[in-house]
Amino acid sequence: MIVTRRTTFRLYPTKSQESKLHYWRRLHKDLYNACLYHRKTEYQRFGKSISYYDQQNIQPDFKECWHEYKELGSQALQATVKRVDYAFQRFFSGLGGYPKFKSARHYRGWTYPATCVGKAHTTGDNGYLELSNLGSIQIRGRARTWGTPTTCTIILYNHLETR
Repeated sequence: MIVTRRTTFRLYPTKSQESKLHYWRRLHKDLYNACLYHRKTEYQRFGKSISYYDQQNIQPDFKECWHEYKELGSQALQATVKRVDYAFQRFFSGLGGYPKFKSARHYRGWTYPATCVGKAHTTGDNGYLELSNLGSIQIRGRARTWGTPTTCTIILYNHLETR
């Protein structure tokens, strides 16, 4: 049996890192909406359903047209495309509604496979997280049981919202 544990760290980015993280969230949101639009229009116009692998194989051409996506890394983009595929799988299995387009307010974050992110360096309560193309971000939090991370999900909250 595989046990999945979740450990939450609070990030303390610099102003430049924070603006870049918000910019990357917008790019992932736009990619999510583009994949959703692609699937929806292909089915409505041609009666053809698009799979995850079809959309994944389009990414190199997509990044050639949209250069700002090159710095995000292909595995993070694949995780966003997989998120669209997962939403459709839930819809077709009757577990959720039809996937909706996301606004910046309702698109919280994105996921990296942990092997391509970098490393979390912590001494207990404090430390830093190394993200590719961004550098080291200060973190605070404690893992009860430390293991080998399999994914890293960055979730950003708006300052105006309360949780």
